[in-house]
Amino acid sequence: SPDKLCTTGEIVTFLWRAVGRPEAEVENPFTDVTPNHYYYQAALWAYEKGMVSGNTFNASELCTRAMAMTYIWQSAGSPAPGESAAFTDVPADAAYAQAVAWAVEQDVTTGTSQTEFSPDGVCSRGQIVTFLHRALAE
Repeated sequence: SPDKLCTTGEIVTFLWRAVGRPEAEVENPFTDVTPNHYYYQAALWAYEKGMVSGNTFNASELCTRAMAMTYIWQSAGSPAPGESAAFTDVPADAAYAQAVAWAVEQDVTTGTSQTEFSPDGVCSRGQIVTFLHRALAE
């Protein structure tokens, strides 16, 4: 279902699987995640890596372009980009600004136009898989 909108549970699971399904060594901090959820191990891994925080995971929340770049960037170790991305809709002080700049430098993504990134745009599953392929291809 490449055109289906992607959720937080799905992107974190896709990313976790793409990096080899690492075993998390943290107790479950989430009140809305139990071992019977398909994203259970992925959510714990993301929490352990500091990609998500708090006591709720919100697996069914739709994944935006800003969230996708942030998760992928954090999974890569949050490397500093060489320069900021030149998008009118990505403020330099936005929490996702470095992630977007890094993703553009790494050819993970481009904007939705030459001047806009559309950080609040919701990603499809096909877009997420494309981003992950570009980010993790060797």
